[in-house]
Amino acid sequence: MTNFDPLVGGILVFFGMTVVLVLWMLWRLRRRKGFEPKELQYIKSHWIRIIDMFSGNPKGAILDADKLLDYALGKKGFEGHLGEKLKRAGGRFSDQNAVWSAHKLRNRIAHELDEIPMGEAKSALKNFKRALNDLGAKL
Repeated sequence: MTNFDPLVGGILVFFGMTVVLVLWMLWRLRRRKGFEPKELQYIKSHWIRIIDMFSGNPKGAILDADKLLDYALGKKGFEGHLGEKLKRAGGRFSDQNAVWSAHKLRNRIAHELDEIPMGEAKSALKNFKRALNDLGAKL
């Protein structure tokens, strides 16, 4: 049987904790970083198309805005479907309830609504824009 040196054990524990801490810090930085220029251009160009679409097809614009928010959250490192991403990203939004309200309207459009009130649609679009800006989109 060999003897185990407590100093070596302490060094191994310290090294292991350091690796875990560094990985955690890198993971957090990945979520905080701004968008890459290509991603930012994608978001901005899609937002312009959503705005252009809104007057003729508000339901389509809301559906696309929801997809764009999903894309942006994915690029920030959040995983899962959009509902899961919104839960995980909660504190990043200046108005969490507004983001959820916009997403819920999207769900109603996708599953049950034939017509949507224009005021509700405009509010949802404004909330999607604010959420994207909260993530760093600069729209």
